[in-house]
Amino acid sequence: MNLQTERIENHRAQFTIEIEPDQLEDAKRQAARKISRQVRIKGFRKGKAPYRLVLQYVGESAVLEEACDALGDKLYKQALEESEVLPYGPGAFEDFKLEPAPTFVFSVPLQPEVDLKNYLDVRLDYTEPEVTAGDIEAALKQMQMQRVEVVDQDVEVAGFGHRVTIAVDSEFVDGDPPEEAEAIVTEDALTADVDESDEAVDEASAPYVPKKGDTFVKDDNTQIILDPNEDPFIHGFVGNLIGVERGSDVEFELTIPDDDAEETIIGRRVSFIVTIKDIEAIAIPELDDDFARTVSRERGDEEQDLAGLRQSLRDDLIRTELENAHSEYSASVLREIVEGAQIEYPELMLTEQIDGMISEFEANLKQQRLSLDEYLRLTNSSRDDLREQYRESAEQSLRQSLVLRELVSAREIDIDDAQIEARIESVIAAYGSSPEIRKLFDTPQMRGNIGNELLMSHLNTHLLAIGTGQDPAAAIEELQTRAAADAKRARERTQRLRQYRAEDAEAEASDHAENDEDDAGDARSEAGPPSIAETEPVETHTGNS
Repeated sequence: MNLQTERIENHRAQFTIEIEPDQLEDAKRQAARKISRQVRIKGFRKGKAPYRLVLQYVGESAVLEEACDALGDKLYKQALEESEVLPYGPGAFEDFKLEPAPTFVFSVPLQPEVDLKNYLDVRLDYTEPEVTAGDIEAALKQMQMQRVEVVDQDVEVAGFGHRVTIAVDSEFVDGDPPEEAEAIVTEDALTADVDESDEAVDEASAPYVPKKGDTFVKDDNTQIILDPNEDPFIHGFVGNLIGVERGSDVEFELTIPDDDAEETIIGRRVSFIVTIKDIEAIAIPELDDDFARTVSRERGDEEQDLAGLRQSLRDDLIRTELENAHSEYSASVLREIVEGAQIEYPELMLTEQIDGMISEFEANLKQQRLSLDEYLRLTNSSRDDLREQYRESAEQSLRQSLVLRELVSAREIDIDDAQIEARIESVIAAYGSSPEIRKLFDTPQMRGNIGNELLMSHLNTHLLAIGTGQDPAAAIEELQTRAAADAKRARERTQRLRQYRAEDAEAEASDHAENDEDDAGDARSEAGPPSIAETEPVETHTGNS
């Protein structure tokens, strides 16, 4: 066997295998015997017909095809072993030639190859997140709203301080966009250096400029508190709901002010139709030390005054903001690495990626009681159109996943069973570490999910270290320190919550006992003084006195 291996397009290898004519002739004779066992040739038992008669009966082309199939499988396996090519998937038979010598041609998709280039040199600016006093007050406000007490559910007319459930439908009514908005869209296009090979303006990144009739906001069921200082959509919205009866509609128009609004809609006119579905009178708890103590007990913290609660919220917000900032920053570093990497993969991989994305899309359609064929009919598109729509995002997803895999290997990131076990212990600590909860987490699928979560956490930490020029080992150590602190905090909160619940249950039982005692005393008072028979023992005599 004479084997030639070469790289061809779409990240494939091509095997050109030349064999001796005698080897093909032997394969043809074996193929003829196989065929003779499958067909009945007059005058011969199955499998006993002579070679030449089989050729005449079924045709030499049929025998040659059968021989090539059998011989091709054997030759392809030998070529894989000799070439040491690492295939991604099954190979394909491409061609066969009889002259000048019997020659087989196969192609095989190769395993993807990723060269990360100088990925360790990637640097991006990192800004440490900040938590402002406004963020803390917003968190406190949310806690207040979660603990609102309904005083009256049957309010008929909306007034300031009431909580209303509304349906709102609104749209832009002022015609063409203002000149300023048009200028925002066209300015870059007019001043940019245009390359004839590219589009002058990327419509996808252009600012949104709504037209007359476009929806501003639409919600069929939302709750708001009628506070003139906190309009939910546009300044003046709340004022238009005051005095409106339950079940009534109110229509009005407002102009979008220039504070806290997108440039393209400043000064635009919006019409609203609002239905008051429900009105409640509510009592909002005061932000004081009693409120702070109640909230801190509910959170499993040590009992705190308002200043202590603010500090606790600040610490929680900082941890959350850090986690979000690190995640976003790591994603940015990853994008830079993907952009600079040299990535090669066979078309088969991209086909599989698109197949997976369409399968997921089809599953989502089924949840909405819609089939893929119905969707294609409604959108007047074909399966090929849909595949083309997914192609770009599939390419991006595939490139990123290949780089992630290479980074895990390059950074020698490994998650072992001990780390998974420690993570499980940390998670179930918040549930009291009960055997039932452990059973939910201690399954192969759940352990695999936790392993992947830890892997991505470690990888993101490496990306953060790379982008900021830090030592990855030190960053991982810091990550583990934070994780241990978070686990300790969760255990302590769980223990305190159990303690608080026990105290509350004991206090409630004591209150019930006191109430029962009071009820019993009231019952005795209402019954009046006891009779003599009830207070004096009755003397009885038996026998002779």
